Order: sequence, then C-alpha cells, then structure tokens
Amino acid sequence: MNQIIERPVGETGLAEPLPEGFPGIRHDVEIEAYHAMVGISKTGLDNINRSPAHYHALHLDPNRPPPKQRAGQLEGTLAHCAILEPHLFGQRYVVIPSNAPRKPTEAQWNAAKPSPDSVNAMAWWRDFNSLNQGKTVITGHQYEVAMRQADSVRKLHDINDALGRGMPEVSAMWVDPQTGVLCRCRPDWVARYGSRAVVLLDVKTYADASAHEFARQVARKRYHVQDAFYSDGYSVASGDDVMGFVFVTVESEYPYAASALMLTERSRAQGKADYRRNLDTYAECLLRGTWPGYSQEVQPIDLPAWAMDKPAQDVVGEVEDVFDDETFDQQRDTWQD
Repeated sequence: MNQIIERPVGETGLAEPLPEGFPGIRHDVEIEAYHAMVGISKTGLDNINRSPAHYHALHLDPNRPPPKQRAGQLEGTLAHCAILEPHLFGQRYVVIPSNAPRKPTEAQWNAAKPSPDSVNAMAWWRDFNSLNQGKTVITGHQYEVAMRQADSVRKLHDINDALGRGMPEVSAMWVDPQTGVLCRCRPDWVARYGSRAVVLLDVKTYADASAHEFARQVARKRYHVQDAFYSDGYSVASGDDVMGFVFVTVESEYPYAASALMLTERSRAQGKADYRRNLDTYAECLLRGTWPGYSQEVQPIDLPAWAMDKPAQDVVGEVEDVFDDETFDQQRDTWQD
C-alpha cells in the first residue's frame, strides 16, 4: 500500500525517517513502481485541492478500489512512447495484423460445440497471444495515430533538438524545505543544456493544441501547478537549474497538429502559490492525522455570474452601443410592437 510515512518533527520540520532514494534522481524506476512510491505527487495535490478526504480515500484507504483506466489513457500512453521512447515501442506493443480473424467473443470461447470458423479463430488468437506475451495489443489505427503524432512533434525544431539531448521518465524525489513532507515527480523528458542546466518537457495529447485553447485546459487541469511543482522539486532533488518547463501538445485527431507552449511568469507564480497552499494543507493533515472533507452543514450556493440573466436595462444598453440612435429607435419600436 502507498503509505505516507513522513513525520514533521522538531524545529527543522524535516521528515524522519527518510526512505531510500530521498532526496535524489532515479532513471531506473518503472511507472508502476513510481506510483507505489511514498511522497505526494501532482495528482495527490489535485486530490488535496478537492478535499483532504478525497486524498485519503484515493491514496491511503486500505479498502480503496483499484484505479480506473480513463478514456483515452491508452492512446496517450502510445503517443508518449512513440515520441519519447520510439525504440521501445515494438517491445511494449503489438499491432493486430490486418488479416487477423475477428476476436472470438466470450460466448464463442465457452461454446460446447463451436463452429469451424470459431475454432480456427480461437486457435489463431491463442497463438498470437502466446507469441506476444507481455505486450499490449493495439489496432492498426492506434499505431498510425501514434506515429503521426510523433512525426508532428519532431517537426517542432526546438523540441526535436531537446529530444536529442536528454532522458525520458526521470523520477525525482525530494523533501519539501518548508513543510518537511516527501514529494515526487516524473517529468516526461529532461533535456540537458550544459552540466547543471535542464529544461523539462511534458507531453500532452488534447483535442486542440492551439495556444488559446490549451491555456483553458491548463486552468481546468491545473497544469500551472504541475509546471511550478515539477520545476521547483526537480531542482531540489537534482541540484540542477531548471531553466524552463515546456508543454508539448499534440492533437488527438487528424491532422495531429503539435505546438510547444510555455507559461508566463505570472501563471507560473500562480502555480507555485497553489501548490504551496496544497502542500501546507497536506502537511497539516499529516501532523494532525485528520483528513476533512466537504462541510457537514447545509450551505447556500449561487449560480455563477455567467449563468445569470442580465437586467433588461443592461441588455438595452448593450444594444444601444451597437446601433446608432436612429437605427436603435426603429428597432425598439419594432420590439415594442
């Protein structure tokens, strides 16, 4: 179980005892092992931001259900591999051949007297699965999409250069200097520029990779928190100077356009303020051993401003701004009729 073990003590506030690997950088940690590590991640900060009770339920409750695979999660993983680790794609995935028989249904597998076609199909799939044990089976379309996405990303000159001077999936672990809690992150790619300077890349698949629309997605998904948390944390864990954090966005639909985006300093500052607030809440919960949720009292709620009807005079005023006086008078006469 992923059990948080930090205990802020004394005047230093440092977590004791420190598990193996803290603080530091690891290049040999598989993704499953990373998710099982102690320490709070950006996902955990998002859970804390919703409520500490959600964090406890999703990370600490021994009776919690296994995490669900999100829609599009496999496609995102395929894009990451094709872009960041293309040499491993064939080791991890196998494409269903175009001439493969249709995969037998559960009823066909369990039929007492399957048809000859079903027998042949089941034999084919048994052999196929046996030859490709340990690999994830994907369709030809999924493969084609991942390859096109990778091609689009590598046409971004600065990103293509960065991908030639670094390493993928680097795990960073550190002790937060202010609260003493254990933290971790896993940048998609760490590009090295000189002996002690790096740029962190994060690949995002999304329906619209334009700067304007992705900015909305940043706010929805709290990617500004990821930028600040990763940048600060990786610097503490490695001793390197993190010169920048780049979102490599690539669209999930044809033509699979890609862009490279960086947050402004104002947005990064907001990300830091948000993650610091979440970390403080997390540290307080660890110290007290309580994980509060939503209020137990009946609370009043109000519609957001955009959902409210505007007073009639405000609407008329807006229309007056559009029409000149004569035109507006004519239109108003029509409405009043």
